[in-house]
Amino acid sequence: MKTSTLLNARRSFAALLVAAGTTALVAQTPAPADDAVISLDAFTVSAATRTEKLASALPVSTTVIPTQRLADQLALSSDLGTALAQFIPGYAPSRQKLTSRGESFRGRDPLYLVDGIPQSNPLRAGSRESLTIDPFFLERIEAVHGSSAAQGLGATGGLINFITLAPPAEEGTTQRLELSGTTSTRFKSDGFGGKAAYALAARTGESSLVAGAAYEVRPFAYDGEGRPLGVDNVQGDLLDSTSLDVFAKGAHAFSSRHDVRLMVHRFELEQNADWLTVSGNRANGTPTISMPGTPAGKPARNLVTAASATFQDKALGGGELTADVFLQRFDGTYGASDTASTRNFFRVNGTPTLDQSQIEARKHGVKLTWVRTLTELGDLGIVTGADYLADQTAQVLILTGRTWVPETTYKGWSPYLQLEKPIGALTLHGGLRYEIAKLDVPDFRTIESSGNTFVAGGAPQFDEALFNLGATWRAADGVTLFGGYTQGFGMPDVGRVLRAINTPGVAIDNYIELSPIVTDNLEAGVRFYGPDWKLGWSAYLSQSDFGSRLSANSAGILSVTREETITYGTELSAEWRVGRTGTFGGNLAVQEGKSDRDGNGSVDRRLPAVNVGPAKLTLFWERPWSERISTRLQTQTLFDRDDPDGIAAGDFTGYTLVDALVTLKVPGGRMTVGVENLLDEDYVTYYSQTLTGGSANNDNYFAGRGRTLTVRYRWDF
Repeated sequence: MKTSTLLNARRSFAALLVAAGTTALVAQTPAPADDAVISLDAFTVSAATRTEKLASALPVSTTVIPTQRLADQLALSSDLGTALAQFIPGYAPSRQKLTSRGESFRGRDPLYLVDGIPQSNPLRAGSRESLTIDPFFLERIEAVHGSSAAQGLGATGGLINFITLAPPAEEGTTQRLELSGTTSTRFKSDGFGGKAAYALAARTGESSLVAGAAYEVRPFAYDGEGRPLGVDNVQGDLLDSTSLDVFAKGAHAFSSRHDVRLMVHRFELEQNADWLTVSGNRANGTPTISMPGTPAGKPARNLVTAASATFQDKALGGGELTADVFLQRFDGTYGASDTASTRNFFRVNGTPTLDQSQIEARKHGVKLTWVRTLTELGDLGIVTGADYLADQTAQVLILTGRTWVPETTYKGWSPYLQLEKPIGALTLHGGLRYEIAKLDVPDFRTIESSGNTFVAGGAPQFDEALFNLGATWRAADGVTLFGGYTQGFGMPDVGRVLRAINTPGVAIDNYIELSPIVTDNLEAGVRFYGPDWKLGWSAYLSQSDFGSRLSANSAGILSVTREETITYGTELSAEWRVGRTGTFGGNLAVQEGKSDRDGNGSVDRRLPAVNVGPAKLTLFWERPWSERISTRLQTQTLFDRDDPDGIAAGDFTGYTLVDALVTLKVPGGRMTVGVENLLDEDYVTYYSQTLTGGSANNDNYFAGRGRTLTVRYRWDF
């Protein structure tokens, strides 16, 4: 039975209250008096403008997940997609898988960054880019909502920047050791996992270093009814997987003016390939499950190696120059889909064949940023520089040694200028970025399912001027209005476009399907804030004349459809510290999207779930009960959404999840006890519920995680 929107909202509030009453029994110590005033609006963001700015001073919506709240969320679940969905209003619900396909940001693709290094692979978007580093090494996460060209190619939906641990600022050595264990509360032998992580931070003189390693065994899990969850052996899964990350970041100051920072890390996550998929039944609501066994082919895997060097001159031309040089190597292996339709899709010489693919992406680039404030011109702020990016990507079929997507190279450079001018209580923002790019595609031949079509390569070139204009106005103490216009620049999934060509004689140099995606984003909002509370609201509209939408064929293989698209919505966030009672808060996002699917000039067909998320409400309450004990309770409610094409099987029935966390100070560190899905809700995830057509089958009707317990010890010494 479908659950009404109002009932879902009531469930969310009721669940929070019930869980709150339960957790209050944990601590009987009265809360200490606390007269300190905390600032809830002092976060800075670097992703939006390439230099540190107060979030409250920006003409766009942002979310910052600070250190402690990120640590609390990771004590509940190491799934970064779940963390992003909990804290960022416009981020779609987590798939709870290795793949992040369907985890859109305001109905479009986000650009994922690690310390400003692009992780996204726009030439063959395999939806694996959100998990390229172990979250143990993250200090905070910044999100910039809406289209942005500030960091270059790919941010048509927004920016998500994972900020890694910084080397220590003070002399000495500190160490951190983390041990954790995770299990389904069914307490079955295959449902136990754990993590061991260590980091050393040291400073001597003008040199500093932070380095460590993290090893995690993610357990198998069960749904709210105790059924074994279905493992996605094709797109990739976090269930029953193992990961290892080795990380190092150092800095040296040559003088008060010059310094250099280096970072390198290697991350690998691989499924253990111990489970076979057992088909569910969409018609009667029976989810996909798993049974012990060895799936065909090689296990799904993410392997990422990245390095960067940053040089700073703090007094160049009266301003500050930052030069970043980076490289990244990404290998994403996808599992083999052993069905009659997929074997036929990968046939060789007419013979249905088992195969699986691997995306291989190699990126390197340079980012130059120069910042100065001209006091003689009324504190005119300048941010200028140029970026260079080279991205070489291919997709190969590793069981038969064939090329599915040829080795395609994107090279682009982009000068930019951003200005900021305060005029009393009003601050004006404006900028221009000019993208100059070339896409190099070699001659290649498609596989049999696309007709063994010979495609003559080419080197199409693109150039695009991207603008942004905005303003913030401090209308009164604690009241700021903001608004603006921004543009984003992205590429369609080039690999999907190329591998689907089945018409001879296509000229790559002017093949319109490879044209860039330019998005125009309008946003307006208001921020209210006081010494211990804040409230923010915004509304947005994003439009692309030649956007992209994913659609599936009969084998479930997705291709790119180019058409005009719009996404729009509203977001509300609030936080309030109420003396001894603790801090309450949450966010609400309502979004929708439409496209011109029939090409008649009318944007009137709603976008499917793979492109846009449902309305979402999150709530939290956190409280220190004593100097030793604190708790956090949170809920996430997803509201009903009808199928865009009126297909009843694709309707989404919403659900509410509740999590609880208890933190105890212990000698030398902290112990946390976290319970994800506290009420053991039985549900099928948003993406799985809403699949229709070629994408929908009985092997990908996945339920979400049931009640899961994580106990973590973290020692700082």
